[in-house]
Amino acid sequence: MNRVRILGNRARLQLSKLPHPGPRRTFSSTIPHLVNEEPSLYGEGGFHPISLGDTFDAGRYEVLRKLGYGQYSTVWLARDFKHQRFVAIKALRADRYGKSERDILSKISDISASSNHEGRHFILQILRRFNHVGPNGGHTFFVFDVLGHHLYFQCSKYEDGRLPVQVVKTIARQLLLGLDFLHRECNIVHTDIHPKNVLLELKDPNTAISKHLSEVSPRTDTKSGETFPLREVIETPLIAEMEAPCLKIIDFGAAKWRGKNQTYQIQPVSLRAPEVIIGAPWDTGVDIWTLGCLIVEFVQGIVLFLGEASKDGTWTVDDDRLAKIIEVFGPFPPELLERGTRTADFFDENGDLRRIPKLKPTTLENLLNGPKKPFSKPDDMPEADVPLFINFIRGMLAIDPERRSSAADLVKHEWLKR
Repeated sequence: MNRVRILGNRARLQLSKLPHPGPRRTFSSTIPHLVNEEPSLYGEGGFHPISLGDTFDAGRYEVLRKLGYGQYSTVWLARDFKHQRFVAIKALRADRYGKSERDILSKISDISASSNHEGRHFILQILRRFNHVGPNGGHTFFVFDVLGHHLYFQCSKYEDGRLPVQVVKTIARQLLLGLDFLHRECNIVHTDIHPKNVLLELKDPNTAISKHLSEVSPRTDTKSGETFPLREVIETPLIAEMEAPCLKIIDFGAAKWRGKNQTYQIQPVSLRAPEVIIGAPWDTGVDIWTLGCLIVEFVQGIVLFLGEASKDGTWTVDDDRLAKIIEVFGPFPPELLERGTRTADFFDENGDLRRIPKLKPTTLENLLNGPKKPFSKPDDMPEADVPLFINFIRGMLAIDPERRSSAADLVKHEWLKR
């Protein structure tokens, strides 16, 4: 039967009380895999080993704390002695040359310098870059402003992961403006929009960081006999309590230039657009699909299309995700299926799913304005706003990307104005 993952308590709830014929389709109760910074990633071609107090770029930057890490980089809080300020340094793995990310960040900076587009304020701009050679190879380092919490951290502070509706409108407007700037002025598709890649700006970074350094001891791991820094978070107010919150879209390591007939796999799996799943050409609409899913997540506390393979091998994760999309929005348009290089992997000649042929349809209205949680509308959303919200989301989650609304159109939507 259909189920959704609840962001706050990870409970598993039914979308439909009628089971599918045959094996049951359910969502996984496990949290999506997080990349662990394993010692093996510090070998040849991997991360550069960094300790607190290390200096880089001829002594210009001193490492103060660890801020985070991912599959391809580590991020550090540092002091810039030249400009007497705090910065964040992103150190790429030695096997990640960073040319594509460097070119994209440079393009964003160049366009921003001459643009009046409001969306440029919601993109994290690069300050500078430098190279460093270490025991594991040569590394590219990027320097940025230091930011506060990412949105998943903020969501965790609210009941059921539901953010206040007015806060979500602020988030939606700023991210749409940022995406419109990337899409139309920079010709860039981010491809990796998710809550950990959207961070809050620190209103007084020098004060906030100085306070953190003076009051919070460095987090370290000494279990192995050596001291390894652990990531820390600079204290940030709740977004609903901020007078004028400003968000920044970060991490352009997976960003792509706009181009024709790009069909390779992109995006976080649970937020992957339909055209990407079936191998059809994709463009800026993939970012809009992802943001639509995230806005539902922020308002309702649910992840719409988190698929799971059947235990007996009857269907795959992608089969399950496609089935959930169809149950909410109806069948895939034939013209979209014709464009997919992987369509035959999932659909038969009639446009039906090969491994999950019988579905139990629901509606977007049932998910966003149902009789009880998590599908009931938030208490702080007026009844008169519900149809506008549903229309707003429907424009972002059209199955066919050619019918999906653009960021430029969505930012003018009536729901954001109320």
